[in-house]
Amino acid sequence: MNRKMTKEIVPEDFTLFLALTDAIPVIFFGASCVVIGTIFSSRLFLLGAVLCLLGGSGKVLWKIIVVVKKKNIWPLFIQMRIVMPLGFALMLCSLLLCRSRLVFPDILAAVTSQPSLWFFLIGIAGMILMGVFAVKLDSSDVKSNWAEQFTNGVSQISFFIGLLFLL
Repeated sequence: MNRKMTKEIVPEDFTLFLALTDAIPVIFFGASCVVIGTIFSSRLFLLGAVLCLLGGSGKVLWKIIVVVKKKNIWPLFIQMRIVMPLGFALMLCSLLLCRSRLVFPDILAAVTSQPSLWFFLIGIAGMILMGVFAVKLDSSDVKSNWAEQFTNGVSQISFFIGLLFLL
């Protein structure tokens, strides 16, 4: 059965290990933002990155509370659907507003260079898969959560490694 998380559902099979593992993609996303931030200095980008990190951290905290207190603190669950898109929108706006500082042919050459390209392709494939998961999987199911966390973790680690090759 494919059901969606609601205020009334308190996932019973979540573990502390699952909750703490959910922090891995958040940490690597943050590390990637630091790398990009050193290359592309923008307060708007930084604000967007902070919002995304807060959204991801809120979701980790939600899972910890579900496991430890057996409570579904609904605002902590739902906030990610608001905070993260806003954060990503601000990051995108920063790139558009500061595009005169960006040399797109150089960026394209760097991103498509070996071995960075393979890491970015893995990251992109994972993000596409995360979109599919958001529509198809049951967010209250522990197996679905493991699939999402593994995919997101591999994606964020891949993006981070790809960025390191650009330095």
